[in-house]
Amino acid sequence: MENIGLNNEVVIAEKTFHIQTQYLEPGEKVVSNIFDNGKVVFSKGIEVTSTASTNEIKLQVNRLHQNMIADLEIIFYISEKVQTIRHSTSNNKLGVVFLRRNLFDEAIAEFKKAIEIDPEFVEAYNNLGFVFLKQKSYQEAIDAFSKGIEKDGNYADLYNNLGYAYLSINKYGEAIDELNRALEINNDYVNAIFNLCLAYLKSIIDKIQDPGLPSVPERIEKVKQLLINKKTKEQFFKPQYIDTILNYLEENNFIEAVKTLEKAEHELPQFLDKYLESEFYLKFMFGGKGKDDEFIIEYAEQLKQAIDKYPNYADLRNNLGIAYLIRCRNLFLNALEEFREALKINPEFKKAEKNLKLAENDGKGFLILLRAILK
Repeated sequence: MENIGLNNEVVIAEKTFHIQTQYLEPGEKVVSNIFDNGKVVFSKGIEVTSTASTNEIKLQVNRLHQNMIADLEIIFYISEKVQTIRHSTSNNKLGVVFLRRNLFDEAIAEFKKAIEIDPEFVEAYNNLGFVFLKQKSYQEAIDAFSKGIEKDGNYADLYNNLGYAYLSINKYGEAIDELNRALEINNDYVNAIFNLCLAYLKSIIDKIQDPGLPSVPERIEKVKQLLINKKTKEQFFKPQYIDTILNYLEENNFIEAVKTLEKAEHELPQFLDKYLESEFYLKFMFGGKGKDDEFIIEYAEQLKQAIDKYPNYADLRNNLGIAYLIRCRNLFLNALEEFREALKINPEFKKAEKNLKLAENDGKGFLILLRAILK
């Protein structure tokens, strides 16, 4: 088959991005990549049926290519609009969206702006630290997480991420202390359980003999206890991973235990809900998608797919509830428009006039509720 692909240079906010989209015949996929300074920062792929014609494939390539360009443009457009207001929540969500696309400088700027507007915004400290983790700027990450903890000492994510930052620079004692604090706040926090197991095992491999650490047999026992936690096994890790790790521990084969643990990492809850919610919020509030039913339905479907994977993840359920409320709001606005159209057709239609007045009066409370939720 002929080589099917598109390439474009796109200048946005004084930055030049290269977008490359092509059909990969062996995998029957259309893949689009965004390059920033020659480095792929974001990719998206779609499956193509094996029976698709050349013209159909070209259509898919063009559609994905244009969607990637439009999506990038709208994010920077929203960024310009957000700069005209002082709303820390919007800056924080915009930072999350930039982070999703590995645009780290833009993400850092948004999180810092959120903190400047609201110095008590703990989530923004956590997100800022997370960008530094992605950049492997561990001391800056430690500083950001520590500042967040100063603002709120009951935020488990901060302790987990701080522990991971210490683990990344082989400060095992500090890592274990922070991860245990995360589990004191939320003893079912599976990401912290994963990181704590990793810290114990790597400290054994590196032969760390710190008087502040438990003995090696105690560390092994703690890993076993963490892994056989019923909720951990049932919710996130495939049982075969845990059984394999436990077998390696019995053999004192800690290197293979770590390798297996790292293979299980993809089973952990990701930041998918945060990315989905942030992008939806920004496009809804600033991107002209407020009355786009297809956009809202697609968002709800993405949330339901995530819930199928993580049924006990509370944020996903909360965000789906908000999506349903927004759909109700759009249907309500559609209803008002139909009552008005009925009166245009027949100005003497008393029933339609009554329905319109009732809906306009009683619906104000619903719209106020939705504004308060989205604030």
